[in-house]
Amino acid sequence: MKTQESKSDRTQVEARSRYLRRRLRIILLSLVTVFLFAMLFIQAAFNTLPWFRPSSASETLTLYALSTINFLAFVVLLMVLVRNIIKLRRERLEKRLGARFKTRLVVYFISLSLLPVIFLFFATTGLINRSIDKWFSLPANEMLTNAWQIQNAYVNGEQKDLVRTVTTIARLLAATESAGGSAAPGRLLGDEIETQKLALAQFFDRNENLLAQRVRINPGALDDRSKAGLREARARALAGENFDMQISVDGEPEILLIAATPVPGPAPGENGGALIIAQQVSPNLVGSVQKIREFMGYYESLRNEQKGYRSTSLLTLSLITLLVLFIAYWLALYVSRSIAEPVQKLAEATEHIKRGDLSYRADVVGDDELASLAMSFNEMTAELAENRTQLELSAADLTQTNSDLNDRRRYIEAVLQSLSAGVISLNEYDKVTTINEAARRLLHIEKVPETGVALEQLLPESQREELRRMVLRAVRLRSVTREVHFTLANHAKLDASVTVTALQDPSGQARGAVIVLEDLTELIEAQRRAAWSEVAKRMAHEIKNPLTPIRLSAERLAKNLLGDGSGANGGPLECLSDRQTRLVRECTGMIGTEVATLQRMVDEFSSFARLPSTKLEITSLNEIAESAIRLYDERLEGLRLEAEFSRDLPPVAVDSEQIKRVLVNLIDNAADALAGSDIEGKIKVITRGVPDRDAVELIVADNGPGIAPADRERVFDPYFSTRKRGTGLGLAIVSRIVADHNGRIRLQENLPTGARFIVELPAAI
Repeated sequence: MKTQESKSDRTQVEARSRYLRRRLRIILLSLVTVFLFAMLFIQAAFNTLPWFRPSSASETLTLYALSTINFLAFVVLLMVLVRNIIKLRRERLEKRLGARFKTRLVVYFISLSLLPVIFLFFATTGLINRSIDKWFSLPANEMLTNAWQIQNAYVNGEQKDLVRTVTTIARLLAATESAGGSAAPGRLLGDEIETQKLALAQFFDRNENLLAQRVRINPGALDDRSKAGLREARARALAGENFDMQISVDGEPEILLIAATPVPGPAPGENGGALIIAQQVSPNLVGSVQKIREFMGYYESLRNEQKGYRSTSLLTLSLITLLVLFIAYWLALYVSRSIAEPVQKLAEATEHIKRGDLSYRADVVGDDELASLAMSFNEMTAELAENRTQLELSAADLTQTNSDLNDRRRYIEAVLQSLSAGVISLNEYDKVTTINEAARRLLHIEKVPETGVALEQLLPESQREELRRMVLRAVRLRSVTREVHFTLANHAKLDASVTVTALQDPSGQARGAVIVLEDLTELIEAQRRAAWSEVAKRMAHEIKNPLTPIRLSAERLAKNLLGDGSGANGGPLECLSDRQTRLVRECTGMIGTEVATLQRMVDEFSSFARLPSTKLEITSLNEIAESAIRLYDERLEGLRLEAEFSRDLPPVAVDSEQIKRVLVNLIDNAADALAGSDIEGKIKVITRGVPDRDAVELIVADNGPGIAPADRERVFDPYFSTRKRGTGLGLAIVSRIVADHNGRIRLQENLPTGARFIVELPAAI
């Protein structure tokens, strides 16, 4: 027991250590996950984390690689999720302990998280769609277009003003040149540059010679496009054409406006040269215009990729939604495992306890209620194991005691069953506790009565009160003995010596009684037969002696008074009248008849008193019955004699002549009972075996008037007869012959009418 407890303690310590390590890993993983999600949220919301901004191609490739790894991790997570779902489904189908609880908890968690997540998903999807639609809506596009048009309108206005200015200056130059003086064009151009805020003014003659020039920028510093524009303007003006153009300076937020016109010569229609002026648009305005151009391009590219951005946003939102669902599922699994595993271990422990393994302990660690429950369960099983050990020791002692008691009880039962006397034991409530085979046989109880049945239910009604008084008297006197005559079922008789002994505990309180039945039927019957034999012998002797003188005297009277009828001794006395002669003849005839009757009765008395000795031999009862029935062939007028013999009848050890005499006597009695009957008389002879008593039965039944119930107990008594001229010795002789063969004869009512005599003889074993 101590070894099991120490082993259980070590198991508890190891399990708690594993539990703490697992809990620490879960806490660390949870903190890392929360930190990463916080960083992602800050970056997505404020874009303030510098290390999430790639500054080179290698960092961009690194981010792409990390994105690929994230995607692969997501796929792996999805596979693990599907695997766990399949595993949970398989556990549910296999009806493992806790599978239904896990499934229910996972469904609850996912359902609770699915509703708000789906709501947020659709709400965020609508918000994203509305935001993207607003980004690329018509007002924003028109605003950008209008800004671009405003810029173009301003630049075009400046260009027109510059064209008017070059025309005005060209007329002034023509007037100044006709007035004379070579310095006049230079002064004019200088004044106009200052007045009109021009960047450059050049005056060429028709031979492309530069006559005057005033600049606020260095022409040599202009880019190639600006220089090419100035050359084209000069060539066009010298050709007599007005020319203007707008040039964006490469690499600078500037626009150079150029205007050129021919200068009239002295003669009408003569080209006096070419005037070229240039003006720079404000760099701030140009920068703004440049930004507007760039933004217009960027806006156009975004507009072209509108579907892609929408799909990317929805995909990102879907991934976040799935990630939230994954987290909910993992939390559900973790919580369900943290709840279901202790419950499952407790269930497994109960299964082991149910199978009788009280050494099993529920391996549950923690500091929650389930862990406390598991500890209480383990303490309970330990107490149960200890109690079972004590119970096993007590049970072993009880088993040994019960074995001794059972041996003693079986010994007492064997002694009781071997007794020839019937024994019935009663408790203090007069309920039967034991009854042996002899008592059941004597009282004709076929089935073993249940323990606790009342004594009155086993006894005939006529003897219940007498036995009850004997039990009450035995309680007072300790023991009572009396001879009791029982009338049992089927009108069977039992003469028994009944002894009732009270049972008392050491304090003298009555605890029941023991009834002992000793069968005196055969003893009393033998005594009665002996007495009747002596009576019959004396009666035969006393009656037989005067019968012969009486018969002879009657014959002499008839012979002397009436003659012998031959005429040798003469005829009737002449002094006798005819009436007297007839009277003498009737009286002497009656005396002779009655003497013959008395002689026959004397012979039966002698036969009853001196039955021949029984000579037993193994034979078939069917053969004896057949030989007896053949004696009645065509002799029973108006009666039908039937036979019903059992084919598997065991042999019997009997005196064939005496048993034949029994059967003949019974058939004669049945024929006498049916004589003068109005119904068709039928006598049936039956033989059958009684295996449970190792006996055979010979039955003679008739459909006559039967025997009155009051006479059934006396039919086997000597000198009792229901016929007027019967001697009453026929059934007495039958009963004695059957008794000499260790058998018994009983009378039953033959339904619907008639009598039924049953002769039971032991089978030859």
